[in-house]
Amino acid sequence: MEAQAETLDRPNVHQGHNVKRIRESKGISQQGLEPLVNLSQQTISRYEDKRVIDEEMLQRFAKALEVPVDTLKNLEEDACFNYYIENSTFSDHAVAIIQNNYNPLEEVIKLCNEKVELYERMLANEKEKISLLEKMLMDKK
Repeated sequence: MEAQAETLDRPNVHQGHNVKRIRESKGISQQGLEPLVNLSQQTISRYEDKRVIDEEMLQRFAKALEVPVDTLKNLEEDACFNYYIENSTFSDHAVAIIQNNYNPLEEVIKLCNEKVELYERMLANEKEKISLLEKMLMDKK
């Protein structure tokens, strides 16, 4: 009960979300977790929605997910990703490369060219109207 009171005092701790985040980071579905904790998928889903989970269930989830119970108890919402990075061994030497292929200058040039084409079409339409009106005026004389 003391642990539950402590969790309630810390608004950034949501034990159910901690279970879900760690489960997802390990690539385990709720169905995959079922046999490890002896619960149905629906029950696991309900636990993942709970802010505070009882000690026995936290221990079962921690064992199944191979993380310390304290991680599920105390991991704050914004610290979850940091924990995973700090405690990962990266033994397969996987590196995430983030490359920005978006060039806003190219987009601006493209939009300007489209605008020029639109103005040219509008100008051609106006010239056509003027010539048509001039022809109508000449025919009336």
